Amino acid sequence: MAITPEKKFNTQKYISVLFFTLLIFGSGFFLSDYTTKKRIAQLNDLQQNLRTDILSLETQFSILNQAPCANLNESTLTNELYSISQKLTSVGTTLGEDDGNFLELKKYYSILEIKHWLLLQRAAKECKLPLAFIIYFYEDSKNCPQCEDQGYILTYFREKYPFLRIYSFDYNLDLAAIKTLKSVFRLQDETPIMVINSDVYCGYKSKDELETIMEKYVKLESLEDKTTTSTAATSASSKKK
Repeated sequence: MAITPEKKFNTQKYISVLFFTLLIFGSGFFLSDYTTKKRIAQLNDLQQNLRTDILSLETQFSILNQAPCANLNESTLTNELYSISQKLTSVGTTLGEDDGNFLELKKYYSILEIKHWLLLQRAAKECKLPLAFIIYFYEDSKNCPQCEDQGYILTYFREKYPFLRIYSFDYNLDLAAIKTLKSVFRLQDETPIMVINSDVYCGYKSKDELETIMEKYVKLESLEDKTTTSTAATSASSKKK
């Protein structure tokens, strides 16, 4: 049976459509594969940089523990810890909070926080540093709807009072060091939880409530003035050098 011109034309049209469809699909697949590989490479670099930063800071802690008052640049050390926290958040956003690699990095960071807290507590006593400390335990939004809001308030406090050191820990993280902290302070499953000195405060606290609580332990205004004066003196000394 002979093929009519119309059928021949339709066949060519279908072949052309199929060709361009495959071309578009192939280009899209190639671009997606390239983007995915690039993202994985960036993530691997970020994780490697994070591990290096963690190891570097951990080494600094070990050195400074020998003589905490001799060469302690407390603000720089704290800023490095905060920088690692930001990188860790970025990894968690990319991988997901339940990813195994992220959880391992989170454990490393939690240990760093505990080492930082122990070092600065010792330095505060031996070096007469005007510092105050809060240990904060949180859970995810499902188990603790107010934990995120409490975290925002603590971030506000950290920025408002430069002498304040805040350490945040995932209450359910499977880490022996965190379990030890929970045991030492005899914590119950009632997040959010804040430990100020050795006193435990359970439940959400507004900014005003937390200000009132903090005044029981430190004079916020006087400590803020001391920190500002100390920072200015350090800057002046550096300029002279």
